[in-house]
Amino acid sequence: MTAIASLLTLVVVAVAAFAALRQIRHMHSANQVAALLPLTEKYSEPAMRASLDYALADLNKDLEDPEVRAGVLARPAYGKARAALPIFNFYESVGALVRAGTLDLFLVLLYFATPGEMWEVGEDYIALVRKNQGPEIFENFEALVILQRRYEKRHGTSLFPRSMQRLELKSRYLDGEEVAR
Repeated sequence: MTAIASLLTLVVVAVAAFAALRQIRHMHSANQVAALLPLTEKYSEPAMRASLDYALADLNKDLEDPEVRAGVLARPAYGKARAALPIFNFYESVGALVRAGTLDLFLVLLYFATPGEMWEVGEDYIALVRKNQGPEIFENFEALVILQRRYEKRHGTSLFPRSMQRLELKSRYLDGEEVAR
């Protein structure tokens, strides 16, 4: 009789543990959504898009000017290149959330421009800022890029599900040429 009672107790504990694990997973998903929504809104704001556009199109050309570089090195910073700061600060915040386990790296890669590309675009700028402010500046952004590169080594650069068949892509403008998928 005690063996049956012990077995039933074990089953009840196992079912409770399973339910608790499911609840924890559900809570983690809810926390990720709660963290992701404000980030996607911020990323879509006109000021953030302007910062992204500036960093991609003009930052490195502007940094060729010694006066612009002097502005980046100054404390407080001044000048044109400050326009890149919002997008780099955005990736710093995202990196902190990924490092803390609040946000999944895969979601970040799905929703935002590739952190590694932004790091490469901003490398000269970040180096200048770190010269005066130390290596701690943008360290979460840096960690995010390292995590992205590790992910890509394991899974490749495509985020498309490997188990899903790709659609055949045709274009009337390519004259029968094969289109990369």
